[in-house]
Amino acid sequence: MSKFTSIVVLFFFLPNFIFCQATTDFSNVKTPTGDVKIPGSWEQMNTTNDSGQTFLKNSEGVIIAVAQNPKKAYSFFKSNKSDFENVKLFYVWDSDYMKESKFKTDKIKENSKSEYIIWKYNDGKLDNVFLFGSTKDNFLNLLVCTNAWDEDKKVLFLENLYQLNKL
Repeated sequence: MSKFTSIVVLFFFLPNFIFCQATTDFSNVKTPTGDVKIPGSWEQMNTTNDSGQTFLKNSEGVIIAVAQNPKKAYSFFKSNKSDFENVKLFYVWDSDYMKESKFKTDKIKENSKSEYIIWKYNDGKLDNVFLFGSTKDNFLNLLVCTNAWDEDKKVLFLENLYQLNKL
């Protein structure tokens, strides 16, 4: 009976063990304030000078962007406010710009304890989902642009990416 039990346990747990392994493949993006680590294999496309966003693409054609900039570099930053209050100011600042540019915006989620806001704007083609968060003296700006993932998958990816890089 012992052999039978061992075989059943092996067949039951082995597939779970094989298919539930954590991703050990990472891509790194160098920013002026440090590296941003991204799970999976991503090809860097370009970096925009004004926002510092580096755009990347994976084999599915999913496009993401990451930027990590000093908080004090932004005009809205208030040193007497909490990190999360400054994240909210960042969100208002950027979403107002998108609204002025005639894009529809919507706040998806906020987490005051982890200090981030997830929001989106629609450029007429697809929803661009952002996570703005706080990491020490910097803002972490993460973006997913794709129709290949639904909103829940975009949000989960951004939350995981943020937690991986929150210092």
